[in-house]
Amino acid sequence: MDTMEPDLTTETYHLHVELLDSDPYIWRQIAVRGDASLSELHRVLAAAVGWSGEADYVFKGQGKDLQAGEDRALSTLLTQPGEALIYNYAPAQGWLHKVTLKAIAPLDHPLPHCTAGERQCPPEFCNGVWDYVDLIDRLGDGDDPDEIDALWQKVGYDFDPERFDLAAANQRLQGLSL
Repeated sequence: MDTMEPDLTTETYHLHVELLDSDPYIWRQIAVRGDASLSELHRVLAAAVGWSGEADYVFKGQGKDLQAGEDRALSTLLTQPGEALIYNYAPAQGWLHKVTLKAIAPLDHPLPHCTAGERQCPPEFCNGVWDYVDLIDRLGDGDDPDEIDALWQKVGYDFDPERFDLAAANQRLQGLSL
């Protein structure tokens, strides 16, 4: 008999995800199943942060790059609070994230979900944090109105780097088929 109830033996991993070198600080708190594979974790992280998830990615853990296609469970890589992985989204652009295990708890609600965060995800067309900082500076510069308007068209007129939309992050996570 098929059931849609969660496997209550699975643990919830509470993770803190930070975009390294971001200033101001961009981060998310997420909860995910401990038995999530690395490919599932990639999809969760991309959705929670705000990336499309279509770029290449690499995980680094236990002092080494995890091989492409190596689909280990998160619980085999992070076993104690305080342990961390590096998630490199779009390696050519250098979007480095530190994923730190904050707590392990019994599964008590549907996963994955985002519980908190700050600031909007940088647009994927930026080539890393430094290009994003330059974009923010250029958006605030009024010297060339045509260039500024073209940039606003590219990022979207509703783009606000200070805003984090928790409901939108969770909507993206709910849309994943894991």
